[in-house]
Amino acid sequence: MTRRLSTALFCSLAIFATAARADSVKVKIRVILVDKDLNQKPVPFLNLQLKNIAGAKPAVELKTGLDGTAETQLPEGRYMLSTPKAAELGNKRFTWKLEVALAGAEKKIDLTNDNAKVEEIAAAAPSAAAAPELTEQFKLLKNSVVTVLSESGHGTGFFVDARGLILTNSHVVEHSGYLAVQFDPEHKVAARLLASDSQKDVALLWAKTSSFPAAVAAPLAQAEAGKSAVQEGERVFTIGSPLTLDKILTTGVVSKVEPHTIMSDININPGNSGGPLFNSAGKVIGLTTFGNRGSSGPGVSGIVRIEEALPMLEQNRGKLAGVPPSDTLLPVAPAKPYPIEGLKAVLQAEKYDASPYHFNAGDFEVGISTPPSDFREDEEKRLKAERERQKRNKKQGHAADSSSTVETPRNWEAEAGAHKAIIRILVFPKAKEGFWSGMGRSMAPYSPAKVKFKTDFYKMRLLCGEKEIEPIHPGKIPLVMAVQNSAVSFNDSALAGIYTYGPDALSPSCGQVRLEIFPAKDLTQPVVKILEPKTIERVWGDFEAFRKAQTGPGATNTPTTPPATSAKPYHRHGLAKWAQHIAPLSQQRDPASPAAAGDAG
Repeated sequence: MTRRLSTALFCSLAIFATAARADSVKVKIRVILVDKDLNQKPVPFLNLQLKNIAGAKPAVELKTGLDGTAETQLPEGRYMLSTPKAAELGNKRFTWKLEVALAGAEKKIDLTNDNAKVEEIAAAAPSAAAAPELTEQFKLLKNSVVTVLSESGHGTGFFVDARGLILTNSHVVEHSGYLAVQFDPEHKVAARLLASDSQKDVALLWAKTSSFPAAVAAPLAQAEAGKSAVQEGERVFTIGSPLTLDKILTTGVVSKVEPHTIMSDININPGNSGGPLFNSAGKVIGLTTFGNRGSSGPGVSGIVRIEEALPMLEQNRGKLAGVPPSDTLLPVAPAKPYPIEGLKAVLQAEKYDASPYHFNAGDFEVGISTPPSDFREDEEKRLKAERERQKRNKKQGHAADSSSTVETPRNWEAEAGAHKAIIRILVFPKAKEGFWSGMGRSMAPYSPAKVKFKTDFYKMRLLCGEKEIEPIHPGKIPLVMAVQNSAVSFNDSALAGIYTYGPDALSPSCGQVRLEIFPAKDLTQPVVKILEPKTIERVWGDFEAFRKAQTGPGATNTPTTPPATSAKPYHRHGLAKWAQHIAPLSQQRDPASPAAAGDAG
């Protein structure tokens, strides 16, 4: 009886819910404008109101998200859709007020230029001194911008005074034992963290400017009485180090000005985080922080307003006491890329032995990456896929053909320029099954093995003989394993090391090359690994083509910006077993990257 009553009650509730749903409409509103250049611009944080024309209930209020969309659930009927405040784009102001009928399961509404009431905004009177052209502004202001390097990758920063104070994002530099700033391809020095506010995402660094004689301070915008230093619809630009590039200009338009942030359609790539956002007068109005890609448009970017950083800056201006950071120039990567001829030559050998590049060291697996080894192993994957195709066609009786469905890298000769002449040493912690997991499986053999990382990577030293080789970039990346199946349960996280060195770091003249890897569980007892002669000889031989190119006609030894840790994947063969499960512990504010692990920002 109880069961029958429960079943009847459940059926009644299901019928009631179905009836309720039948009268409810899912409303999806998208607000998107088209500028004079025919670019689509989502309108974020725009207030919307939906008022039932026949009812006495108050209007339902919504606000669009970063992608310019908003959703709600409303009963069927006729509604008045309106915007209490206008959206501005360029020199125009847009408002909407239209009647909509809600019926069916879902209703999509687009608010665009076509159904808006448009008002022209009076152009501001030109100032006595007209703003300089963008090209001139870039020339004047690019020397205020630096690349900020930390263990997690790189971002951007900018000088705010002649003594070497630099503003950047907190997320670019936080939790890093290594900080440096690079002014141009040849000049990189150590930096010191003076203050950081993770809530506002601003940080203040100090670096000596004596190594950067051309450096200038970026002018900071000051709000006038009753007027903001930035206006919605104003054209803005930023100078940053996106991806692995150096001092790139990007432009956009201010979409929305909030009390603490600015929203814009400006494109913020990995590496731009912490850079200055300039207004049309060439003054800093904010710090570029994150980008959000829209599914139906270009998306928007978030900028911390410069007012958020000013209190920190003023509090620390008078605290530049004690020993300043060193102005000794730090190692940078060679300017010339690895030569194309060297990459071609590595494909000539029919057989390829990758074992010298991979070995064990205590609780770690170690891999060494060079441009030729990377290029050859990528080619091995392509050839393997092609052999499988030919084997399948032969088995199915297809006629043999010389075509290939697996393309060789497009424009590979041009792409070869992206191969920096550097050595990467990758250190990944090993994993093991726990004691109690093993005991449990001895009694229940079909239960999954519970696996954990043995330790975390902390730091590493590379010694040529008894001399320590200073890395170009000592990097770390977070790993997370999320594997759950009938055989294995592996849910854990750890830190791995990605250290970049110059092409001469592993030389036969060292006599002995030693790695000292410090695990986080015991910093007093490093894991010591003596590299085998065949490893040293192979790595040294990989750069023979580069050394010949350096001594040829017109050769120079000019260094360049060190590659970010997100420049290309780090796993190779022996380490590749981690690849399908490794992911950053948390996404950076910037879009993209394995690493996004590598852009700090």
